[in-house]
Amino acid sequence: MLLDLAGRVAVVIEDYRRFYDDPIAVSAGDIVIPDAERKTDLFGWIWCAGPDGRGGWTPLQWIDRSVVPWRMIRDFNALELTVVKGERLALLYSESGFVMARTEDGRIGWAPQGVLKLIE
Repeated sequence: MLLDLAGRVAVVIEDYRRFYDDPIAVSAGDIVIPDAERKTDLFGWIWCAGPDGRGGWTPLQWIDRSVVPWRMIRDFNALELTVVKGERLALLYSESGFVMARTEDGRIGWAPQGVLKLIE
């Protein structure tokens, strides 16, 4: 479930390195092709390829699965951040265990909630 976190800040409590540099990036209405053979323990995510063939873990709730082929409901980019312990992130929103965030140097991407501590 998408949760708005605008205005919140977190500190990275454990280093995290992204797994791939050029993942799926699609717009609302684009076709996505699921790969049911790829498995994850992340609830709410499925591996999909976009129209250009790039793939990545994609939030199930952001996909219209009532049509064939499946289509994205909103814009999505699966780019993850590489972050280091102590780094501060401005949070934008979260989805199924990951947070879309901005680093102090302006990079934007996903980070797993498990490596972040919310600053009150």
